[in-house]
Amino acid sequence: MTDGPTHAKGIGHNAPPEPVSLWHKHMWERARAEQAAKRPPMAVIRMQMARATELGMRYADYASLYRTAGRDPAGLLFTPAALNLRLARRLVLPDPVRAHLAGLKNCQLLALAPEGEAPEAFLAELREVSALNFASAAPMPAPQPSWQGMAQALRRVLDPLRLPGNAIALVGALPGENSLCASLCTAARLAGVLDSAAYFRPAT
Repeated sequence: MTDGPTHAKGIGHNAPPEPVSLWHKHMWERARAEQAAKRPPMAVIRMQMARATELGMRYADYASLYRTAGRDPAGLLFTPAALNLRLARRLVLPDPVRAHLAGLKNCQLLALAPEGEAPEAFLAELREVSALNFASAAPMPAPQPSWQGMAQALRRVLDPLRLPGNAIALVGALPGENSLCASLCTAARLAGVLDSAAYFRPAT
C-alpha cells in the first residue's frame, strides 16, 4: 500500500528518472552533460545575436543556419517574389524592403533575375532603383530545371565572389516557392532557406 496517489510525468519533463537502477540514473546524467556541452557559451550567443541583427534576421533563424552550414552566413540570395518586386515598365522596390536591406552590415546582396530577363540588365536596374550595392544576379531557373543547371547558374554568381554555397542563405516567398527554394538549396548546397515574410516582418 502506498502513502498516496502517484502521477506519471508527462512527455518532455526534465526531472530525474525514477530510481529504477543505477544504470538509468547514469545514462540520464550523461545525457544532461552532453546536452549542456552542446550549448554555446553566453559570450558566443551574444556575438551571434549581434551578427543576426547585422543580417536583419531573427536569432533563431541565424542559429539554425549556423548549425546547418557550420559557418556564419556571408550573403543573402533573394528571389524576385521575396523582394516583393513589381515588374512594370520599371522595377519598383517597396520602401520598407529597401530600408531593411540598407541596414544590413557585412553581407553580400544577391538576387535571382526574373525568368526571361538578362541577369546583367536586371542587376543594373535593381541597383539603380534600390540605391543598394547588389553584388550579383543569377538567372531564375526555368520550370523543372536540371539539378546541374541550377548549380551551375548559382556557381557563376558565387565563384567570382569566392563564396561557397554554404555561405549563402536563400530568401524566398514561401510557401509558394517551397519547391524551387528547396531544389536550389540542395543543388547549390546553400546554407538554408528563409521565408521572406518572416525575414522582412512588417516590411512586406
